[in-house]
Amino acid sequence: MATLQAIKYSRGKLLVLDQLKLPHEHHYDEVSTSEEAFDCIRSMRVRGAPAIAIVAALAHAVELFSGSCIATTPEETIAHIDSRLDYLKESRPTAVDLSNAISLLKRASRSAQIEGLAHPEAKEAILNAYIEAAETILTEDLRSNKSIGAHGAAWLQQQYNASPGRKISILTHCNTGSLATSGHGTALGIIRTLHTEGLLQHAYCTETRPYNQGSRLTSFELVFEKIPATLITDSMAGALFALHRERMHIGAVIVGADRVVRNGDTANKIGTYSLAVLARHHGVKFVVAAPTTSIDLETLSGAGIKIEERKAEELTQISGAVVNDDGTVDLTKTVRVAIADQRIGVWNPAFDVTPNDLIDAIVTEKGTVIKGADGKFDFSQVMPERWAAILGSESPKPEKTIDQHPLSADADAGAEAGADAGSLRAAAPAYRDPLLALHKSLVSLSSISYHEQPAGTFLIDYLTSHGYTAEKQFLSAESGANSSALGRFNVLAWPGKSSSPHARVLVTSHIDVVPPYIPYHISATTPSDVGPDTLISGRGSVDAKGSVAAQITAVESLLSSESVSPDDIMLLFVVGEEVSGDGMTFFSSSAANTHSFSAAIFGEPTENKLACGHKGIAGGTIRAKGKAGHSGYPWLGKSATNVLVRALVKLLDADLGSSERYGNTTVNIGVIEGGVAANVIPKAASARFAVRVAAGNQSTGGAIVREKLETILKETDDEALSLEWGTGYGPVECDCDVEGFDTLVANYGTDVPHLEGDHVSYLYGPGTILVAHGDDEALRVSDLETAVEGYKTLIKHALQV
Repeated sequence: MATLQAIKYSRGKLLVLDQLKLPHEHHYDEVSTSEEAFDCIRSMRVRGAPAIAIVAALAHAVELFSGSCIATTPEETIAHIDSRLDYLKESRPTAVDLSNAISLLKRASRSAQIEGLAHPEAKEAILNAYIEAAETILTEDLRSNKSIGAHGAAWLQQQYNASPGRKISILTHCNTGSLATSGHGTALGIIRTLHTEGLLQHAYCTETRPYNQGSRLTSFELVFEKIPATLITDSMAGALFALHRERMHIGAVIVGADRVVRNGDTANKIGTYSLAVLARHHGVKFVVAAPTTSIDLETLSGAGIKIEERKAEELTQISGAVVNDDGTVDLTKTVRVAIADQRIGVWNPAFDVTPNDLIDAIVTEKGTVIKGADGKFDFSQVMPERWAAILGSESPKPEKTIDQHPLSADADAGAEAGADAGSLRAAAPAYRDPLLALHKSLVSLSSISYHEQPAGTFLIDYLTSHGYTAEKQFLSAESGANSSALGRFNVLAWPGKSSSPHARVLVTSHIDVVPPYIPYHISATTPSDVGPDTLISGRGSVDAKGSVAAQITAVESLLSSESVSPDDIMLLFVVGEEVSGDGMTFFSSSAANTHSFSAAIFGEPTENKLACGHKGIAGGTIRAKGKAGHSGYPWLGKSATNVLVRALVKLLDADLGSSERYGNTTVNIGVIEGGVAANVIPKAASARFAVRVAAGNQSTGGAIVREKLETILKETDDEALSLEWGTGYGPVECDCDVEGFDTLVANYGTDVPHLEGDHVSYLYGPGTILVAHGDDEALRVSDLETAVEGYKTLIKHALQV
């Protein structure tokens, strides 16, 4: 469905939707001068920080295109552009998007290539540079909004384990949708994405006094796009949380931002601060959605934000279409009425500032930023160039020093040995810098399972730029988890431009990670400080983006030294390994997999040891049925919870099988649910479990465990208990007979069993699984470099088998 458009633009013509006439009338004003743009912004016919910046930029572009600039020299042309932009900046001083756009446009004008040009041609080059930069602001805003929607939806999904069967509700304030941006929106864009992915139960929007952007605009957008929604007054939010938070699964308040400053304090529409206080009291997440263009690194805190105050009449008077006696709305008649004594004093700030300690997450187009262990937001990962340019040596100190990290017990010894930066760099392999840059790029991108697209898109671009043929292998809807609708894809690549590669060795790992997103961090202060013991942390730094970076670097090294032929190797980076293996399963079963590999090298954290195999995995749900009744008369009912607990005790005490190599089969009861109240005999209860299978082989292990489970349930209460069995397989064998490697057996599952075919499997990678899914996920530079050499050895060995 087409969304609303606040801005329509073609070169030389700008149309702006008059939002003061919504929701009753669609009228576009043609804006062709800076004065018209100033009035449009000041009168709030256009509003929303991104839209304001776009209208200002494009209005002056139209003005310049029409020949309004009478300057003759390059210097005069730039001075003319600067003066018009400075004028437009005062139309809405609080909105940092406008300020940032003006700075960008000034730089663009000065970057025009005019050397050797006569004055008329130089002037034309400057004007064209400005116009193209202004048009880029429009197109980039739409791309940015869709990325914010994806990142925000992914963060909320993992916070609440949301799914089409477990939806969440959201409250939003003011208007942050298509009418406030170039399209899709920021905060409302996240709501749109949740709705599209089947994760949204209900949206609530506030009236947003005194200008009623929520009731006039947001409610209009929600109705227009058929998103289930309810309008409330600003003062009803506390009651909404108190009475309906649990029933409606209200998970978050999501707001936009006119300005986010360096410490995370956020200026937004008046009333935002109150919502943050209420959300904190009721245990509801408070999320700010803003592009990085709205982040002001030069202002230290909210105390430095200039708050615009507006006219008293906006609070004491109101305009609207006339409602006839029969309830119909007469769109031809608009009246303005007084709603307060016109003599009353009025304080009417347009914005308030929400302190950073009330904000749980700030979602940008580059990823979701959460507070570190020190309680502070660190924007250096989502805007590293601006951070470095503005802060320089004031870069934030690491949240964890080396001696605070569980991996770094022996790192101090290297420091105490007095290894200087020069010796560290001299000992570094030639590929260290590109390896670490690739690893940083991957870890800096959030790619939680089912939302892997940012990492996949990056790899496509990276591999293509390095001379590979790289393809997106889109998963079909049948592969589960709404994969087709989410646009999920594997990355398949091979060296060169052959259209029909016949590689003998597949080098593969996965690009999805577990939640939550943890930003990239390196313990070295400067590049010259990086050494073997330098610690790199962040979600996916170990599992498995460390493997991905090392595998690509290893292949590059072998190709550049001509140790292997380009025809020998294929790269495959899959989605979904952490949840279901659907990415590898789809590759294995798809028509696109016409390849016959002699070997497959899988990247997982094995401490740079070669795995001889890993336990199998199985799981499912045990359900218990009972009879409800009053807890004071337990003999009148049957407690499903009691039956379930007795079965679980037997399950935990049972011998589910073992083997000499893999040890004992273990079971984890992950989720237990049941009952409706403490004084009601529960009618139903359930437990979701996972089993690490050590018995049998890959084909038989799952069946062995299932049979034992069914026996336990039958012996406990055959009538009340039932088993919903998921997928399951037994221990997986891998080849570990390669000279030069220590070996281990892993207790976790991998994609090895999901790739069918007659090939040898190797399992190897940097980092330890013991930190892979925790807050302390990290590895050393030496781990990555050792892995590169290990992968090179494995590839050469596999080609000789």
